[in-house]
Amino acid sequence: MSPLAHGVGSSSDLPLPLDLVLQAGAATVVLSFLIAALWWTKPRLGGATPRSLRTKMWLPVVRGVVLLLAVYLVGNALAGPQDAENPAAHALFVWLWVGLVPVSVLFGPVWRAVNPLRTLFRLLRLPRPGVRPGTGRGGWPAALWLLAFVWFELVAPHRTTPAVIGGALLGYAIVQLGMAALRGEEWFARGDCFEVYSELAGRLSPVRWRTPLSGLAAAGSSTGGAGAAAFVAVWWGSTVFDSASGSPAWAGFTQRAGHGALYATAALVVVCAGVFAAVRRTAGGLDVTASLIPIAVGYTLAHYLSLLIVEAPRGFLLLIHQWGPAPDATWDVVPIPSVIAGAQVALILLGHVLGVIVAHDAALTAARPVVPAGAAVTGVRPARPLLVTLADELPLVLFMIGCTWAGLFLLFVR
Repeated sequence: MSPLAHGVGSSSDLPLPLDLVLQAGAATVVLSFLIAALWWTKPRLGGATPRSLRTKMWLPVVRGVVLLLAVYLVGNALAGPQDAENPAAHALFVWLWVGLVPVSVLFGPVWRAVNPLRTLFRLLRLPRPGVRPGTGRGGWPAALWLLAFVWFELVAPHRTTPAVIGGALLGYAIVQLGMAALRGEEWFARGDCFEVYSELAGRLSPVRWRTPLSGLAAAGSSTGGAGAAAFVAVWWGSTVFDSASGSPAWAGFTQRAGHGALYATAALVVVCAGVFAAVRRTAGGLDVTASLIPIAVGYTLAHYLSLLIVEAPRGFLLLIHQWGPAPDATWDVVPIPSVIAGAQVALILLGHVLGVIVAHDAALTAARPVVPAGAAVTGVRPARPLLVTLADELPLVLFMIGCTWAGLFLLFVR
């Protein structure tokens, strides 16, 4: 079984020449920064709280269905047909990895609510505090697990073989449940890469958060710190590597050099590490991790858009075919390349515009004086002048322009 194709567009499908698209991308980032600088003069995103959703009636049923489906898919991957008729690759690489992003952006951190590992943890009656409770190392465990997953998705040999997928998922579940038994149920919130993935994307949810983008600046947010920055760097960096590895230049290099998996592994790690270093150093002391989440979401949706449209329904049909009904049903939809290309450009630019706004709001928040409750106003550090704050944001704006160019260039130059 060959790896699932990730895109159908090329530079010839763009509504404008590629150089004009790149210029428009840079202009969009700069213009959004200037507009924010003129009209967004004080922090507006902080202090929000998530909505409380009524889920007691139907959530247990959904959890049970997701758990049964997960058990079936893993068992079928291990013991079922080892060919293209097995939906294991679609379930992991399309439904979970790609489909979880738009679902979380719309409805919030859904994977935390229906995570089959959490459900299994509770059914096994494992101690919720864990044998040795501890906070661990922030978001680093999830970042490392995400790196392992994207390596499996993009580099590992036989990665679309159902038995390999089933074995990988079974091993992942055993390790995660073992760590949760040791550290407590909340291990999943920092150690399960798919739960953290859904949590970060869910910070954009209009259903979960009343004020747009306020989830990225909420108190107690999981979007800050080096661990979260590493997670976002792996998330975005892996899609950048995926685009670059699909280019003729990379294919020619690996054919000449040999040892393609070794070079691909090294390149994947270098790209993710480079993104992480840029994120941590570009903005000085300002934590801009939250501003990269809209960029990562936009680029993920753009990169995998055609995959989601074409392969997600096909995966469901493969599953239905195994159960008997509608054996002749097919999904032969072919996206129009020019429409997909236009949507990809729009998603990337929208992600960067939202990222600029979030970064600008974070800079304004950091520039305000902090007065502890009950403390005297005298002696408090004064607020920094607005022009100084804007000047501090310029390196970040240049970094985002570079990200925009890289995203558009790698997506369409094949």
